[in-house]
Amino acid sequence: MAKIKRTFNVRVGDTAQMLSLMKKLATLNVDIEAESRPRLVKIVAHGTKEEIRELGSKLKEFTGSER
Repeated sequence: MAKIKRTFNVRVGDTAQMLSLMKKLATLNVDIEAESRPRLVKIVAHGTKEEIRELGSKLKEFTGSER
């Protein structure tokens, strides 16, 4: 199956929330690159369409639980 690339920009409120998100991302079994900046985590994901969809759902779950 063809792999695609998708970029997610996730806003974070503070450093603690950013660190929490980065730890959760490390537990996923997806090919990602994550870069943090003040108030933003940029995530570049590589995978199948279904893997990217699942990652999007997980990101909503991760960020929704902290707000």
